[in-house]
Amino acid sequence: MKNNKSCIEPYSGCVATAMAIIGSKWTALILRDLADGSMRFSELERSLVGISPKTLSQRLDELERHNIVTKKSYNEVPPRIEYTLTDKGLDLIPLLKQMAKWGNKYYDGNVVAI
Repeated sequence: MKNNKSCIEPYSGCVATAMAIIGSKWTALILRDLADGSMRFSELERSLVGISPKTLSQRLDELERHNIVTKKSYNEVPPRIEYTLTDKGLDLIPLLKQMAKWGNKYYDGNVVAI
């Protein structure tokens, strides 16, 4: 019997690895917003209507641990922190574009709440 996974992933675990990083609620949307450049926490919070500050903070911390985003602090008053995609994070942008293309193809006019 043919292993159907082989047409998508070269070995078992590749898709699971990606999903472990981007599969959490809100994560793909955070990456989508950061694809346009660095953003402050408050900018992300405004752009992601419905996300709680706690969830946004958790997702950004997870992405930082996986080296998907960097957090840069500026020594200013008030303090300023900006989040930016790393090269590893930028590698996810084509995947998000494909997800958007698929979503556009099957979009029926109803926005799905996450």
